[in-house]
Amino acid sequence: MPEAGEVSDKPMGDLGKRAVVGAGLAVAALVLLVLGGVAWWAAASLIGIGMLIEWADLAKVGSLRRVLGLVAFAFAMLLAAPFLWDADRSTVAALVGLALAVAIVTNSGKLGLGLAYAGMPVIALIFLREQPHGFLLALWTLVIVWATDIGAYFAGRSFGGPLLTPRLSPKKTWSGLIGGAVAALIVGAALAVGGGLPSLCLWLGAPLAVLAQAGDIYESSLKRKAGVKDSGKLLPGHGGLLDRLDGLVPVATFVGALVANGTLVTG
Repeated sequence: MPEAGEVSDKPMGDLGKRAVVGAGLAVAALVLLVLGGVAWWAAASLIGIGMLIEWADLAKVGSLRRVLGLVAFAFAMLLAAPFLWDADRSTVAALVGLALAVAIVTNSGKLGLGLAYAGMPVIALIFLREQPHGFLLALWTLVIVWATDIGAYFAGRSFGGPLLTPRLSPKKTWSGLIGGAVAALIVGAALAVGGGLPSLCLWLGAPLAVLAQAGDIYESSLKRKAGVKDSGKLLPGHGGLLDRLDGLVPVATFVGALVANGTLVTG
């Protein structure tokens, strides 16, 4: 199944499986987002663990090193729990410190990078949910990525055209990138106006869509190096968690940073 913004010669029937799974994931995310608190933290942490497992598969990390990495990651996520430290800059610092320690102890820079890659967006999403208007802010972040994926997918199939990164993702097109950016701009602005989010959210959708596509391309490069089509088989029609969340990784991390440094103030 092609990723967002890719040209495909597969029948449109493949879209049905992808749509059903995607809708189910969206509903589950919305329910957990409404619940917030421990439920949101626990779900986000488990997803992060799944992402790290897939990363270790792609990086061909050995069993013992993998276990050490997972233990360190679980500890970092525990620190982000609402009943302990919460998710903030100190949690990010702890994650970075643990990632460096794992890289040194296991002599695997790739595993250390994987901890940061999987952990940063998880901490960011937990942090965003805890902010004033946190439900809408976290929802807006998710919707930007969803709109990017949908807009890029249909624009890429409909218009095709020049390839965006032939070597890294040989089916991704410029038309898909533009379609995703337009969709993210429109949907993100509509949600920002309806939810009373800061004015910055009115136009930030398009650049975040570009960032999401960059995350998609980066994950494609990881799979290409590993010689696999998908990062996993957990999600029918989508592949693995990394395949589904590759665009969310940089977007959630960036939005979390904007809120943490006061650039995006929500209350």
